Amino acid sequence: MYGQPPGQGQPPPVPPMGAPAPPPAGKRSPLVFVLAGLAVVVVLGVVAVVLVAVQSAGGRLSGPLKAEQCIDTGFGNGTGNKIPASTRVKCDDPAARAKVVKITAERQATAYQFGTRSEPDCPAGTDGVSNVTLKQGDKRYYEACVRNLDGPHPGDPGAGGALLSVGDCVSGGSFGIGGKEVACTSANWYGKVIARVDAEASCPAKTLETMKLRSFGGGELTRPVLCLGAGGGVLATGDCIADPSYAVGGPKKADCARPTAVAKIEGRVRAKRDCPATSTHLMTADGAYLPVMCLKKMRPTLNDKIRSLGG
Repeated sequence: MYGQPPGQGQPPPVPPMGAPAPPPAGKRSPLVFVLAGLAVVVVLGVVAVVLVAVQSAGGRLSGPLKAEQCIDTGFGNGTGNKIPASTRVKCDDPAARAKVVKITAERQATAYQFGTRSEPDCPAGTDGVSNVTLKQGDKRYYEACVRNLDGPHPGDPGAGGALLSVGDCVSGGSFGIGGKEVACTSANWYGKVIARVDAEASCPAKTLETMKLRSFGGGELTRPVLCLGAGGGVLATGDCIADPSYAVGGPKKADCARPTAVAKIEGRVRAKRDCPATSTHLMTADGAYLPVMCLKKMRPTLNDKIRSLGG
């Protein structure tokens, strides 16, 4: 017979009168979902608090001053010889003006301090030196070489500011009489630095004159000797000189095509015997890097500052 198996297709048995009805299948108490929702909110809240705390800690600067960190003071042309105070700031802070390239000292501020000191040993491209505190009011500070985040950069070669280095120009006179840093675009630059060394013996072969830096703030300067090459007022082979009879600070350049030129330079050497055969006269300067200037006389002079090689 075709029919349903026992127990299939029949309604469930009706519970006896007075017995509690079982809960519907597949449903849970609303209280469970409410509690689960609260748990998710609490967990998410904790995660958010942790993230905020981490981000806040990451945004703060901590520890000692380091290279690549920023300060709130920058440098312009003509300010490189000053050592201003500054405070460390984040590099994305609108107040950031310069970045630390090297830390040269760590000191404690005192009630009485000298206003000058010897030049620190900073790398090329340094725009200035600053005394940096980690926060306003700190007595402990770091002496740091810094470079502006944006231009101008007085520490660039030839710019005329910051610390003297290769490619910079100086004013001054002949035979090592010193001057100060000037822009290489100025009309009165005398010599261009081709090396800065500890002693004259270390100057490169193209050096014609030297200048020695001196510290007026105490202490020893690093690499105090400036090696100067041809150009500006430095006299080199092929240049002509004016009558040196009344020249102050050594002979001066003159246009070889003009009657003011009295002699042409054939070479600058250490001894008379090293003058080239084309030389007829010479000038000497005791203590100069190359004390003998070999000359080919073109016109008479008022006195005998230009001496005959045969004399």
